[in-house]
Amino acid sequence: MSTAALPRTTAGATALLAALVLAEVVSATEATMIYGAMRVLTRDFGNPVAVGWAITAFLLVAAGSAAVGSRLGDQFGRRRLLLISLVLAGAGSVLSALSDGAAGVIAGRALQGMAGAVLPLCFGLVREHLPADRVPFGVGVVAAAAFVSGGLGFVAGGLIVDHLHWSWIFIVGAGTAAVAWPAVRWGVPPDRESRRREPVDVLGVLLLLPAITALLLAPTQAKAWGWGDVRVWALVAAGALLLAVWVRHELRVESPLIDVRLLGRRQLLLANLAMMLLALGPMQSGIVLSTLLQQPAWTGAGLGLSATLAGLVQAPPMVLAVLVGPACGALALRRGARAPALLACGLLLLGWGGLLVAHAALPWVAAMALLKGLGLAAAFAAAPMLIVEASPAERTSETTGVSSVLRHVFNAIGSQLVALMLASSTVTDAAQGPARYPAPGALTLALAVVCGLAVAAVAVTWWLPRRHVAAVPVASPPTAVEAS
Repeated sequence: MSTAALPRTTAGATALLAALVLAEVVSATEATMIYGAMRVLTRDFGNPVAVGWAITAFLLVAAGSAAVGSRLGDQFGRRRLLLISLVLAGAGSVLSALSDGAAGVIAGRALQGMAGAVLPLCFGLVREHLPADRVPFGVGVVAAAAFVSGGLGFVAGGLIVDHLHWSWIFIVGAGTAAVAWPAVRWGVPPDRESRRREPVDVLGVLLLLPAITALLLAPTQAKAWGWGDVRVWALVAAGALLLAVWVRHELRVESPLIDVRLLGRRQLLLANLAMMLLALGPMQSGIVLSTLLQQPAWTGAGLGLSATLAGLVQAPPMVLAVLVGPACGALALRRGARAPALLACGLLLLGWGGLLVAHAALPWVAAMALLKGLGLAAAFAAAPMLIVEASPAERTSETTGVSSVLRHVFNAIGSQLVALMLASSTVTDAAQGPARYPAPGALTLALAVVCGLAVAAVAVTWWLPRRHVAAVPVASPPTAVEAS
């Protein structure tokens, strides 16, 4: 049996999904493990601004690679681009591990950002190689891997720096990439050579990348510069202007980098709008819930838990996400991707709404955190299902890549908005030290805005087209070898 026939069998489909899960583990953990080392890196390098750029450099390159790399995969072979992305990400990990200064770590992190293309490429490969009735399940498995491994990356990063040198974070990242590469090489069928080769829209790339960079850099740097700084708004204006020029160019070019007209289809437009609303608020649990759980009880807006106990409160959804993703896939196969999307938004609204109503008792907070966490896991699975369901097979990675970029940008904006709301009113106690904490009114304001955004996301999702069966065609008919 040829490698191309593998996904037509249960063993082949399992090998494919296992390889893609390993690849996504590389992407997700490289994005999050660094957060566990921030305190130690700041201590060793003595420059918190430079250490912050270790985060920013990754985010900027990841957003750009998600948009451009995913489209190049659609054009020139998703497996080929996935293997290249893993090599570059692994090389970035090695560079950071061998560096003894902030500049080397930042350069390595930028190279690691090439892993941003991994997730949309994986979704495209699921669509390309699995039969139509297994695509929603496959998308759910890969999305669950992204959600769970991203959360575990935070935990693993903290454990590593508590017991080993910070360079081991990058050594682990390089090792994971070294395991994933051969898994993809042997578990994913070769790219079809019959794929239509279109010219690369070089001008589209040159316009889009700086536009994304400016729009991501503005909210990222606003924390240090302040929203009143002219540099922040200059970045916003420059990014918006470049984006407008890029859209005009894409509408005119014969072979666009991103098919802007395709993104205007009702399901794609509403799915991305819902994701943007969720990223602005309901996905900001890292800030809001951590504040509620760990802030001292004397402030009137916190439960005073240790970091370990706060982590345990938020752990159950991460574990259950392993089941949530495939379950959303099964639901999408029977009722269409709109059903799990509504379920996700509904759970998020219930969880955040419950916290808005009451957040003084730990059992209640834990229960609402579970609902919210399950909704978040379902949203991570349902969003790509909506995109895949409405996209042409040959542009699946492109459309899921654009959705990933939008989530990155609006998540960055949302984190700053939430931080501003929490800082709008503070309390302090001289007997407890000079630190200032969000006041009860500030926490209530943040929770109310998050709930309002969740309501808007439910409304947008409700207007999605109704599909009783997930309409995901197989990318191509079986080859002669497969048919035999």
